[in-house]
Amino acid sequence: MGYQAYSPPIDTKHYSNLAIVLTFIGFCFLSYFVIYQITQNKQQRSLTKELSVGLFASLFLSSGTMFSFLALGLYF
Repeated sequence: MGYQAYSPPIDTKHYSNLAIVLTFIGFCFLSYFVIYQITQNKQQRSLTKELSVGLFASLFLSSGTMFSFLALGLYF
């Protein structure tokens, strides 16, 4: 019964690329959310649309932040 070394599911050399792409996508969702809030009247806004766009923005930004920390060598 031999042990194998742990290998992460994502190669460490891709962390910086993932950080850039995921953060960019998160900022795109964030900018869409801000533009939606500014351009729509209060009566025309949809709570489900706001929550879904906010959820995607937070998921992509948090994933991008996590991969930024991993690319810089900050492990928590």
